[in-house]
Amino acid sequence: MPPERSDAASEIELLKVFSSYTHDSSSHSRRVLNLSNWLRHEGFDCDIDQYHVNQNWPAWMERNIEQADFVLVICTPTYLRRWYNDEKPGVGLGAQWESLLTRQHLYFSAGLNNKFIPIVFREEHIASIPTPLANVTRVVLPDETEFERLKNRLLDIAPAEKPPLRTSLVPFALADGFFTKDANRTPKRRPIRSQQNVFDHQPLGLVPSNETVFSNLFPIIYPTRIQVAKVTLKRGTRFEGFLEKVWSELGNVGPPPMDFMIDARVLYRFGGLTDGIWAALVQRRLLRPMPDKLSSEWAESNRMADKNQFIKLLNHSLDQVCADPGMAHQLSWSREMKCHLFVAKPGTRVGRIRVKAIRKEGTREVYKAIPDKTSTDPNSIQHWQHQAFRHFFVRFGNRWFLNVIPFWAFTSDGRNTPSRWQKSSSANMRKPEKNRAVLGHVMFWASILCKDPDLLRHGEPFRIQRPIQMEVSPSIDDHAWIAIAKETEKKELLTDMELPL
Repeated sequence: MPPERSDAASEIELLKVFSSYTHDSSSHSRRVLNLSNWLRHEGFDCDIDQYHVNQNWPAWMERNIEQADFVLVICTPTYLRRWYNDEKPGVGLGAQWESLLTRQHLYFSAGLNNKFIPIVFREEHIASIPTPLANVTRVVLPDETEFERLKNRLLDIAPAEKPPLRTSLVPFALADGFFTKDANRTPKRRPIRSQQNVFDHQPLGLVPSNETVFSNLFPIIYPTRIQVAKVTLKRGTRFEGFLEKVWSELGNVGPPPMDFMIDARVLYRFGGLTDGIWAALVQRRLLRPMPDKLSSEWAESNRMADKNQFIKLLNHSLDQVCADPGMAHQLSWSREMKCHLFVAKPGTRVGRIRVKAIRKEGTREVYKAIPDKTSTDPNSIQHWQHQAFRHFFVRFGNRWFLNVIPFWAFTSDGRNTPSRWQKSSSANMRKPEKNRAVLGHVMFWASILCKDPDLLRHGEPFRIQRPIQMEVSPSIDDHAWIAIAKETEKKELLTDMELPL
C-alpha cells in the first residue's frame, strides 16, 4: 500500500469573499453573478446563493459570513428597507437575516471594521448604504470595466501613490569672477541671461568642447513576460519557509532566491519556473504554473495600482542583485533606515572592496568600526559606519530607471540595527560632500550593481545598466575652476585629475 501523501497541494485555501444582496430584479442578480464570477477568475474564493440549491439557508448564510475574509454588502433601496426590517411580513427574510448577522459582527468589532465593504452599482444608491457602514470606504462599480477597483480594495492597494515632498532650492550666488571679465570685482547678482553677452570662453572657464555629465539614473532591463504561478499553500502558511527548506534539501548554501513577489497567493517573477529550485517547487506541487503575463501590462500602465505592483517586483529583483554571493562583502536591506548597506563580517572591524569608481581603480572602505573614545577599553566600539544607498524606481515614457541615492548608515551591531546617532552622524558625513564626492559614490555603486553578461552571467532576466551620461557643450575647464574653487573642493579636483597638490 503506497504511503499516504501529505504535500502542500492538499492544503489550498484562497481569500474568501461573500456577497450579501437582494434579488431586486433579474438584471441586478445577473450583475451580482457576473461580479462573483469575475472575482473567482481573479483568484478569490467568492460565494453567492446562485451557486447552490436546496440549502439550509439561515445556517449557510451564517457560516459564510463567519468564515469570509470580506463580505460585500451590495446596497440598493430594497436592501436598505430590509436592513431596517421595513418590509411586508414574510418578504426578504434572507436579506433581513444577513443584516442581523452583519449588525452583530459590527457590534462585537467595536467600530473596527475591515470586513464589510459597501458596494453600489449606481451613484444614486450611495444613499442606500446603511448607517453603520456609511464611514467605510465604499466601492462604486457602474459597469464591469470598473471591477478592478474592488480587487484593489480587497488587496488594500491605494488608488494613488503619495509623491515625496519637494522643497524649494535655496538661493545661491555664482562664484566670484567666474562669469565676469573682471575677476577682481564682486559681480552684481543678475539673471544669467543678461550675463551671456559677457562670456569670454577661455579666460572664464567655458570652453567650446564637450564634457561628460553623469546622472544617478540607472536604466534597467527586464524580460517581456512575467512568470506567474499559484501558491498552493494553506492561508497563513509562510511560502518562504518552504522555499528555504527545499533550497537546503537541494544542497544549496546561502540565502534562497528572493527575486519574486507574492500577491493574493499568486507568485510573480521575471525568471522562469522550469529549472533549479523553481522546478523543484512545481514538482512538489507547492507552485502551480499559470499563464504568464506581459510585463507591459504593469510596466506601461498608467494605473497607479499596476505601477505599484511592478515596482514591488522590481524591488525584489534588486534585492536579488544585492545578494550576489560573489561579492566580497554582503549587502543587506535595512527596513528601519530604508537603505541597502554593507554588513560587517564576524570578527572584522574594517571591510574593503577594490572597485573602479570614476576613472581609477582603488580600494574603498565599505564599513568600519568607530571606537568608543569614552571607554577605557581600546577595543570598545561606539557604532559602525557603512557605505549604503537609498533608491526608488521611476518611469520616463515607457522606460524604467533605478534612481540611486548614496547614503551613510550607522548601526549599533554592524548589521541592520540603527545606531542611536544614525541621523546626526549620517547628516554630518553627507554635509561636506561636494559634487565630485557624490559622483564618486554613484559610480562606486555602479561598479557594484551593474554586472555585464559574462561566462557566469549570461542570462539574468533582470539587469541594471550603468548610469546615464550625456555630452554637453560648452564645458567647464577644470583648470580654470581650480583657480577659484574652495580649498576642500580644489583638493578633490587635483586628486581626480592626478595633478600635484
